[in-house]
Amino acid sequence: MNVVEAPGLGAYADLLQIRYRDDPAWVYPDVGFLRGLLSGRSAFLNNAEARAFAARRGDDTVAFAVAFADPRLQAKAGRAVGALGFLEWLDVEALETVTEAAAGWLRQRGLSEAWAPFNANGFFGAGLREDRFDEPPFLGCAHDPPGAAGDLTAAGFERLTRYLDFSVDLTAGAWRGPPAEAPGVEFRDVSRRRFKDEIRTFVRLHNAAFAGVWGEAEVSEEEGVELMGPAKLAVTPSLWQFAVAEGRDVGFVVCFPDFNEVLAPQRRPVTSPSGVAKVALRRKRVRGVGLFALGVVPELHGRGIGTALVARACRAASDLGYRRLEYALVAEDNRVSQSTIARFGGELHRTFGVYAKSI
Repeated sequence: MNVVEAPGLGAYADLLQIRYRDDPAWVYPDVGFLRGLLSGRSAFLNNAEARAFAARRGDDTVAFAVAFADPRLQAKAGRAVGALGFLEWLDVEALETVTEAAAGWLRQRGLSEAWAPFNANGFFGAGLREDRFDEPPFLGCAHDPPGAAGDLTAAGFERLTRYLDFSVDLTAGAWRGPPAEAPGVEFRDVSRRRFKDEIRTFVRLHNAAFAGVWGEAEVSEEEGVELMGPAKLAVTPSLWQFAVAEGRDVGFVVCFPDFNEVLAPQRRPVTSPSGVAKVALRRKRVRGVGLFALGVVPELHGRGIGTALVARACRAASDLGYRRLEYALVAEDNRVSQSTIARFGGELHRTFGVYAKSI
C-alpha cells in the first residue's frame, strides 16, 4: 500500500462510490469546501493549513483524509490538537495507513493529538454516525457504515465526545407551548437580496454565541460566505430569522429543508446540475426541516430570546407544511441547547461520535 500526498478530488469521489455502492441510504455529500481546500483557494487557508492524503492499493484509492492544523482550534482547545476530516476508508489497514500519514504531517507542525472525523471545526462538519444507519443522513450530517466506529477504535482512536440530534414532532402540540416573543425584542427574516451581508452578520453572532461551546472555534466572515453562499436559492426566509434588540442583531436561528429525504437515490453532489434539478422537482416531497444553528449573544442570555427563536422556527416550518424539525449537531456538553429543545418536545434522535488519538 502506498500513500499519495495532495490527491485530487477524483480520489475522494471514487472512494465514496466504492464504499457506499451497496448502501441505499447514502447521500453524496456536498464537496464545495473540500474542492476549495484541494485547489488551494479556500478562505480557510487564509487562517490555517490543510493537506490531503490518499492510501492506494495498486490503482485503487482505499482511504482518504484531510489533515487540518488551525491555530484557532488549538487556542479553543487549549492544547496542541489537529483534526482529520473528510475521512473515508475501506478497511482498518487502509484507515491506519492514511491516518498515520496525516498524523505525520500534523506532528511536523508541533501537534500531538488528532480529532476525527472533524473537518477542522464543528462549523464545517464533525462526527461519525453511530445509529439509524438505514435512514438517509440528515442534511449536513455524517453517514458511515455500521462498523466504522469499531474500525476507528481498532486504529487506536477513542471516543472523545458526541454531537446529538433531537427531533420535534410538528404534528403534535408540545412545540406550541413556549412563547414566540421576548420582551424588548423584534424578529426579522433573512434577506436574500443582502444574503452575503446576512451571512457575515450570522458569522459574527455565531462566533460570539458559540465562544464557550466545545469544538466551535472562531471562523472568519469570508469562510462563512464561502460555505453558506451557495445556499441562497435553498433559503426559505421565514426559516432563517434574526432577533433584534436595541437596534442591533443579537441572535439567530437557521433552518433548511432536509433535501436528503429526496436525494438518497442520487449518486452525485446536490450542487451538481442534476442535483439542483432534482431538488427543484422533488422539494415538495420533503417532510422534515433542520435547525442547524441557534445562538444569542452572551450578554442577553436568560431573556427568552433563544426559546422565542426556536418557537418561531417551529411555527414557520409547520405553516410551510413540514411535519418534523430536527435540531442538528448539538454538542454533548451543551446543556443549554438540550434544555431548550426539550421544552418543545424534542427527543434524542441520532448521535455522532468524535474520536481522538495521541500522535
